[in-house]
Amino acid sequence: MGTTPIAHPHPAQLVDALGVSGACLLLLDADGVVAHVTPGLARLVGEEPADLLGARRLPWWLGPAVGGPVPPAAATLTGPAPTGADVLRAVRTAPAVELDVDLARSDGQLLVAAARACPTPDGGAVLLLHDVTADRAARQQLRTVLGRQEAVISASPDTIYRVHLPQGLLEWTNDGTPSLLGLSADAAGPGAGSAAGSGAAAPAVHPDDRASVRRALEALRASAPGEVVECTYRLLDGPGDGRWIHTRSVVSDRSAAGRPVRAVGIAQDLTETITTMDALAGSERRFHEIFARGPVGMLLFGLEGFISEVNDALCALLQRDAVELVGSSAADVVDPVVGDRGSTRDRQVRQEAADQVEQLLSGAAEVVQRERRYERPDGSAVWAQVSLSLTSTSTGEPAFLAFVEDVTARKREAEQLEHAALHDALTGLPNRVRAEERLRAAHARTRRLGGGHAVLFVDLDHFKDVNDTLGHAAGDALLREVADRLRGLLRAGDTAARIGGDEFVLVCEDVADARALSAIAERVCERITIPVDLGVRTVVVSASVGAARTDGELEPAELLRRADTAMYRAKAAGRACWRAS
Repeated sequence: MGTTPIAHPHPAQLVDALGVSGACLLLLDADGVVAHVTPGLARLVGEEPADLLGARRLPWWLGPAVGGPVPPAAATLTGPAPTGADVLRAVRTAPAVELDVDLARSDGQLLVAAARACPTPDGGAVLLLHDVTADRAARQQLRTVLGRQEAVISASPDTIYRVHLPQGLLEWTNDGTPSLLGLSADAAGPGAGSAAGSGAAAPAVHPDDRASVRRALEALRASAPGEVVECTYRLLDGPGDGRWIHTRSVVSDRSAAGRPVRAVGIAQDLTETITTMDALAGSERRFHEIFARGPVGMLLFGLEGFISEVNDALCALLQRDAVELVGSSAADVVDPVVGDRGSTRDRQVRQEAADQVEQLLSGAAEVVQRERRYERPDGSAVWAQVSLSLTSTSTGEPAFLAFVEDVTARKREAEQLEHAALHDALTGLPNRVRAEERLRAAHARTRRLGGGHAVLFVDLDHFKDVNDTLGHAAGDALLREVADRLRGLLRAGDTAARIGGDEFVLVCEDVADARALSAIAERVCERITIPVDLGVRTVVVSASVGAARTDGELEPAELLRRADTAMYRAKAAGRACWRAS
């Protein structure tokens, strides 16, 4: 029986086949000259094949890709635009040289290519390139995503886990928890956690909860894509009834047949929460005793919105009797209050309060909070933080429990801190930060409504002489007196501020024209230039005033700068006067 001879393809056929295949291939002869280029390689570098033939250098080769390994044999290829002779030297020391390289197309686009160079029998070399730009970008993006996930997992206060469902093993947790859902950790598996690796005993599931855990695992093994399976159970790892654990799990990996293989989830320790809930709900008598004697104001009201019970602390806080409060509308006590009823802000606040109640009813939130101010019968006012949660009455009907905590002292402290941050300690006037805020507000108002606004820069004349001759206490008294006089000059909406040393600024709204600006400046100069009794001596103080006005075309910083410049012109003119920019 004869054999059929193998028909070898003609070289021209091979060349055509390579061209059709799209392969990116370049052939170098024994002198390192480009002898053949496939259309695929020419397209890769953005050149015509004829322009590449006969070249002794690879100008589009930028060097090894950043972060990629460079084999020792590729030492001659690490620089940009290597010659064909460099490629020949590389392949003479190794049967094949592989590395990732950066390429620059003729149109300026940068690519990453996997390069493989091999020697040919005639002493030349063949260079094969494959565009891996998208692949490298995808890998980098994946590394970024994984890095972010790792940061989130590391920062999570809860236990994050992965379980192998067919084997019933806890494969990994972020905190080394030895057991979850009754599954022991796989001590031999990667990342199973320090507790598993150290051989720590896995706590057992409470006998009363084992059936619930089994049902949760069965539900996971039969769950649909995206279905979340929750389970709450106790672990016997300490005295008493143990810890309460709540898990939320979802299948993350499935087999080719669609069967769940792995699940991931989050486990939370609810021991403290459930213990507190049991303590409150365990006994109606105990609950009402705590309610009645609690140091914080409390009230109960039903879904219909009427108060059913209040405690003594709430009555004392509001200075109202229980008989007056019970049966009244809970909204009068727990809803936030805005001064202008019916205004846009009032409607917005009331809508936010309604949304909070819906969150409680839907289970989207366990507790919601808001602050409000109460006017009391004796004319005083208190601030309170109201915390609302959903509970149930003794008959099982849903109701709301509100804690009303007096935060007046905290509120006043916050207001004092805010005032201190925005006001001058010596004079009580707004400081530079507050003045700049008011100037930006005036600028916005002018741009919106028209008209004009102005800045007056006031610098006391010879203030240093007062400090030097009479002392700093007299200088401080003088500054306070000037501040009081400037306050007396203010119109509605104007602001006087001390921005440093003996420098003051007036931000004036509704300055219609230059005549109105002149009237304000004249009044400032006149009001300041009068005798001041400093106790040890009476002095006459004056000021140099610079004024600048805008219809809204000047930015706040530029307006302030112009007023400052005008003030120096007033000083140059002899002081105790004003000048406009």
